[in-house]
Amino acid sequence: MMVVERLRRDATKVIYEILTLGLDGASKTHIIYKANLSFQLAEKYTFFLIKKGLLKTEKDPEGLTRYWLTERGIRLLKLLRDVEQELGDFFIRSPSSETASHGPI
Repeated sequence: MMVVERLRRDATKVIYEILTLGLDGASKTHIIYKANLSFQLAEKYTFFLIKKGLLKTEKDPEGLTRYWLTERGIRLLKLLRDVEQELGDFFIRSPSSETASHGPI
C-alpha cells in the first residue's frame, strides 16, 4: 500500500490561489470553494489582500460583490508565478527519487 503525503499549504500558496481567482473577478463563495477555505479564512485573506491594495471589490450587475486584482496584485501574482516555476521541481520529486538519482547527500 502506498502512502501519499499531503503537503499543507502555507499562506503564500493560499494568497497565490486567491490572486489567481481574482484575475476573472471571483465571488467570496467562489474563493471559498476553489481555494478550499473556510468562510473565516476566506474573510481573513480577502480582508488582508484588500488592505494591502492587492485586491479590490466591485459589485456586478446582479449586485454580487466580486474580488478583482489591482495592478499591484497583478505584479505580485506574476512574482509568485515566477517563484512557483523556479521551485516547482521541489514539489514534484520525492526525496527518495532525488537521492537515488544524485546519490546520498
